[in-house]
Amino acid sequence: MRAVILCAGLGSRFGQHTYQEHKLLLPVNGVPIIDYTLRAFSLAGFHDVGLVTGFMSDRLVDWVGDGARYGLKVEYFHNPDYKLGNALSIRAAQPFTRDEPFILSMGDHLVSSNLITRVQGFDGNRDTNALGVDFDWNWRDELDATRVQVEPGGRISAIGKQITKWNGVDSGVFRFNREIYAVLDQWIALDKSKRYEMGDALAYMVSQGGLIRSCDISQCFWHDVDSLDDIALVESSVVGFDK
Repeated sequence: MRAVILCAGLGSRFGQHTYQEHKLLLPVNGVPIIDYTLRAFSLAGFHDVGLVTGFMSDRLVDWVGDGARYGLKVEYFHNPDYKLGNALSIRAAQPFTRDEPFILSMGDHLVSSNLITRVQGFDGNRDTNALGVDFDWNWRDELDATRVQVEPGGRISAIGKQITKWNGVDSGVFRFNREIYAVLDQWIALDKSKRYEMGDALAYMVSQGGLIRSCDISQCFWHDVDSLDDIALVESSVVGFDK
């Protein structure tokens, strides 16, 4: 199975720091954010990884290179419309995934190899769309979290930052089959907001009867890194990175 990591965003919440450097090259305990993510995929047994780039793509490509020092083979796919939302970045990766099931991760989420392995192997059927959901969310920032409502049996019935009924948090690691591309094409054709975020696309998918199942990753390490405050917080807990 191949992996796709979305790395195209501006990182605007880092302020002036990302005027000078790509957000995924900002250090956590002296190590760039993207290195943690790539290392986790390598430890989880992946070899082929596609990075979708946008803002400061040359800086990211220069740093990561061909991926050999992580034990990976890295390919790059540029999203020229990265300012319009990360759903467009998923579409940019379609030539890489070859219509086969794949793992998708947000580049600015530090995730452990154990979390990735759980989502990859969830329920033994790799054709099922799945999302790693954290049900132990009390310690996270509820205002910023992408919320998830999971029904008995594991079906996700709602997802989004504004939903009022929810019982879990989106970890930013998914397993998708090729259905996701048809859903994105249909939703983008209908949506006139000119802003195409993945959470909204998935909300549309669920509303149309699409199945996304919840994979419980509550005991796995992960952290969304959106600001300097997040970096300071994660530096004290990154010791659990590989757990």
